[in-house]
Formats: sequence, C-alpha cells, structure tokens
Amino acid sequence: MTDFAFFFTDDRVVSFILLFIRVGAIFVFFPFFSAATIYPAVKGAIAFLLAVAFYPILPPLGFAINGANVMTAIFSELLFGFAAGFVLHLVFGAVQYAGEQISFAMSFSMAATMDPQTESNSTMITQFLYMIAILLFLALDGHHLVLLFFAKSLTAAPLGLALFTADFARYAIKGFAWLFTLGVMIAFPITALSLLSDIIFGMIMKTVPSFNLLVVGLPARILLAFLVLTATMASFAFVFQKEFQRAYNALAPLFFQ
Repeated sequence: MTDFAFFFTDDRVVSFILLFIRVGAIFVFFPFFSAATIYPAVKGAIAFLLAVAFYPILPPLGFAINGANVMTAIFSELLFGFAAGFVLHLVFGAVQYAGEQISFAMSFSMAATMDPQTESNSTMITQFLYMIAILLFLALDGHHLVLLFFAKSLTAAPLGLALFTADFARYAIKGFAWLFTLGVMIAFPITALSLLSDIIFGMIMKTVPSFNLLVVGLPARILLAFLVLTATMASFAFVFQKEFQRAYNALAPLFFQ
C-alpha cells in the first residue's frame, strides 16, 4: 500500500498532469494527429497511454509546487505544443496555399467543399494536395519523428520550464514569409501554363472571332493543368520531403537550449 501511494505524491501527480498536457498537445497542434476525423475520445485515450509510456523517463520537477507555478507550467506546456506544431504546420500551410493558387488557375476556386481534415471550406485541389502531403508525412515516418521529438524534449526541455527565445520569433517570421514563397513555387508550373494558355487563346480569339472560349478554352486549360499536375507530382513529393525535413531539423535548435 505504501509503494502504491508513492505514485500519488504531489510532485509525481503534477509531473504526470504536465506530461499528459505536453503529449496531448500533439493531438491538438500537430499535423495528422490533429485531424478532426479522429474522435476526441480516441485522441485522449492515446495521449493518456503515451503519457504512461513516457512517464518512466521523466526527470524530477525543476520548480516548487504551488498554485502559481503549476498554472504557469500548464500555460508553458500548451505554448510549447503550439509553437512546435506551428513549425511543422508551415510546410502544410504552403501546400494548402499552393492548392488555392492552382484551383484559381484552373477556375476551380468556386468549387469549395468542406474538408473533413481541417473542418474548413477548401477547394478540391487543395484537399487533394493536402491528402498527398499527409500520405508523404506518414511515408517519411513523420508521426514517429514527432513522438521521438517529444520523448527527447522531456529531458532537453523539462516540464514547465520550456523557454522561447528570439530565435523562435525570427524563425516564425521568416517561416511565414517562406510559406507564401514555397506555395508559389509549388503552384508555378500550373499558374505559368494558365497564363500561357490565356495568351494563346487570346491570340486565337483575335484571329478567329467565332472561337468560343468557354466551350473549348476552359476545358482545354483544365485538361492541361491536370496533365501538368500529374507530371510534377514527383517534384512535389521531393520538395515536400525536403521542406518537412528542414522544418523538423529546426525543432531541436529552437526549443532545446
């Protein structure tokens, strides 16, 4: 009975609560894990099991247990999960931005439906690219890398003592700007083709006034865009892999001091 009560001391209870919050942040802020298609009860159960699995490697708490310190530690853990998830979400945000640009070039911007992954309206091309990005994320063992990062963070960034330096602020600003740059790069082949097709169809309409752009030009542009999208899918996978690896490699220097 005494051994069992040992696990319910103040420091161990607070440690487990903070660990559960840090692990639970994975299912709130990280790509794939935060998908709305996963039931909250399932997320909570998996987070609890992961907290139990990570508990034996926890170092002792580095602060005195009182109301103010515990509330500060809880806020710190939530902020830590949000900041770490934000770094990886920048890559997926670039994919979604590229999808919006491609949809506009293909005249699909009005064909928006509810995306079950994010519970927001997005175009079909955006949902398609996001799903491909999720599959690439799993193929690259991104889900395992996320769990490995959190396992290492338990010793490198002790519970309740996660620090945020000016390096993260600089990275967030540059990363947000890079999101739009990367999105334009991914969408460039199709947007360039769309511009070229508009020029060609404009020249045809000048020489052949009876040419019906809506009947012939629009389907032809959509067909060409799909062909280019298919041809550049391998390049998209390579770019996503490179950018995801770079974002993941940036996590440790940003949060582990």
